[in-house]
Formats: sequence, C-alpha cells, structure tokens
Amino acid sequence: MLRFYVEAARTAFRRQLIYRWANLAGLCTNIFWGVIESAVFIALYHSRPVAAGYNLTDTLRYWWLIQGMIMIVLPFGWFDLVLTIRSGEVVTDLSKPCDFYWYWFSREVGRDAYYLLFRFLPTYTAGILLFHIGLPDDWRTWTLFALSLTLGAALGIAYRFIANLAAFWVVEGRPVAGLSYVVALFFTGSYLPIAFFPPVLRTLIEWSPFSGLMNVPAELFVRKAAGSGIVLAFVQQLFWLVTLTLLARGLTRLATQRVVAQGG
Repeated sequence: MLRFYVEAARTAFRRQLIYRWANLAGLCTNIFWGVIESAVFIALYHSRPVAAGYNLTDTLRYWWLIQGMIMIVLPFGWFDLVLTIRSGEVVTDLSKPCDFYWYWFSREVGRDAYYLLFRFLPTYTAGILLFHIGLPDDWRTWTLFALSLTLGAALGIAYRFIANLAAFWVVEGRPVAGLSYVVALFFTGSYLPIAFFPPVLRTLIEWSPFSGLMNVPAELFVRKAAGSGIVLAFVQQLFWLVTLTLLARGLTRLATQRVVAQGG
C-alpha cells in the first residue's frame, strides 16, 4: 500500500511538470510582489532601525521566505477536490483500494515537492540577488527550518482538504475554499509578518493553526525563536497537524455517507 501512495506522489509531481509556463508566470508574480513589498519595508526601516525585534535583513528574509512557501503550503485557487465532488469523479477516488485522505495527501506531497524545487528555491534566490538577504550559516537553522516546513506543508494539506470538503454540503464549494485561503494567508504572515501585529492579536494567531503554516518555519529561519520557544513551536505544529488530520478524516466519513452512485 505504501508503494501506491509513493506512486501517487510521483504522478502528481510529473503532472506539475507539464505546466511550465504557468509556473513561470506564478514565479514572476511572486518575485514582482516580493520586490514591491520589499520596497515598502525598506521605506519603513529608513525611519527606525528595528521594528518588533526585526531589522531590515530579518524582515526581507522573512518576506522572501513567505513568498517562496506560499505555493507549497497554501496554493492559490486549489479547488482540485471541490471539482471532483462537483463532477462526480470523487466516486472513482472513493472506490480506489486505498484510504481516501491519504490518497489526496500523497498527491499533494508530490505537488509540494515540485513547488519546493521550482518555486521556493528560485523565489528565494531572486531575493538574495536583488536584496542581498543572504543565507544562515548554521546547519541547525537549516535542520529546524526543514522540519518545520515539512510540518507546515502537511498542515496546509489538511487545512485545504477540510475547506474543499464543504462541496459535499453546499452547491458551490469554491467560495468557501477561497475564503479559507484568504483568512489563512492573512493570519499566517503572508501580508505582514506576524511580529508586526498588535500583541493581543499576535498571541491569538500564535496559538492558532495558522502560525504553524508558514510563520513558524520563517521565524526559525530568521532565528527569532530559541530554546523552549523552538520546542513550543514544534509542539504546536504537531498538535494542530494531528487535530486537523483527525478532523479531516472524520468529516470525510460524514461526507461519504452523502455520496450516491447511480447504478450501485
């Protein structure tokens, strides 16, 4: 069975290779938006050297990391499951000799691997070339970031899977899924680093599942967490990953009770 999931991931990776021009367009969009927002941050730091514990280099690193991670963790317009529910193809997926959730999870792991190579690395490299933001020189920082990004990507899969399941109960599931992405992008640091939020709102976000999506990996990369703070960040990511995975599987069981296949 493990081989089936591995093959599902490989197939999803190869499928993404077909859309080279779409990825190039998305990459250019990420870089363009990164440049615009970087200019805003540079203007901010002209009037003060430090904001919320971040200097200019920290903030630019954080921002370019977020730009690189978006398509791994919270891809724009991910309605793949919604569309299969609308078209009825979901019946075929449910009939496969595998677990429905882990099948979709495997597909998304393959897609995430593609965007790690062809979106994250080029985007952050552009940030290095354009703004000289550099890279950490400590292997422990890289290790913590890699582990946290893996958990964040898995958390993102569970989150968007749950959002797409709304199509089982509503006529049009895309607005529900789209709203879930907008909310997540705001509260995960995609528009503004979480450190810049008001203290009360920042605390609420840090204890929510949204922080673990991209904020935690980015903060570990720019070394804004240390000691017990690192342990707590990983515990929170693991807690929300287990919670959302169980919720996704529970909702799947409820949703599949509504599926009726004509002719049996």
